Amino acid sequence: MKLRKLTKITKITTSRLHTSYLSSVISTALVLFLLGVVGLLLYNVNRMPAALRDHIVVSVTLADTVTDRGAMQILAKIELKDFVYKAEFKSKEDAAKEVQAELGVDFLRLLHENPLPARINISLDRDHFSTEGIEAAKVELEKIAGVREARYHRSLIETVVGNTRKISVLIFIFVGLLLFVSVFLINNTIRLAIHSKRFTINTMKLVGASTNFIRTPFLTSSVWQGLISGLIAIVMLLGLVLILRNDFSKILELTDARMFGVLFALMLFMGSLISFVSTYLIVTKYTKIRSDDLWDI
Repeated sequence: MKLRKLTKITKITTSRLHTSYLSSVISTALVLFLLGVVGLLLYNVNRMPAALRDHIVVSVTLADTVTDRGAMQILAKIELKDFVYKAEFKSKEDAAKEVQAELGVDFLRLLHENPLPARINISLDRDHFSTEGIEAAKVELEKIAGVREARYHRSLIETVVGNTRKISVLIFIFVGLLLFVSVFLINNTIRLAIHSKRFTINTMKLVGASTNFIRTPFLTSSVWQGLISGLIAIVMLLGLVLILRNDFSKILELTDARMFGVLFALMLFMGSLISFVSTYLIVTKYTKIRSDDLWDI
């Protein structure tokens, strides 16, 4: 008889929780959506140097005595270096065509000879895209026979790398604050939902239900609540990505399936975890409160 009463109370509690947690689901989904947006921004900030590596190159100037065959041999040596992402050979004629295109004047007619040296433009691997890494690469490149010098825009790279680090730190701080606020808001919403069920919890306790038995429907509901909130947040984030895809595809990386998989899994996990822990602590608290004190809280 006692078991039937407990089962009936459990069903009633679970049914009411679905209605009470609607606001909690929406609030949690909005918070998870913000976390997803911040995660997307953080990923793109960290990949910024890699996105710029095709535009910021180390230019290796070859000696005038190097023939085309010798240049190909130097190119092959450079391509074997672990810090090289991509290397491209530019002959003296290619260099002259580039200058003519920029100036709009055939300067070779005035000089009667091509003073521009052949060169090899190198895009660095992401792991070496730093002032220290590029400087080490420069020293190593200049040791190759036939290389006159290696040059790069040091100030530009220092600015890019420095700003990337500053932005990453700021985003990490923002994520920390957002997580703190998220836990507080979700916990407060769940607290309000469970507060309205405090007399039901007390009734279950009076008829002999154990703490674990009382917690089970609440915890089960909280996990589903977190998963549903995570799914809603994922749909919202996908909608935002579709909106930004056309206008910001050159600035933001919006096609990395692996990154999105990790981000979506994290959103689902965080939603379930925060809801589960908050519910566990709050329900446990109410199971320890005396019946006479329920009216005072």
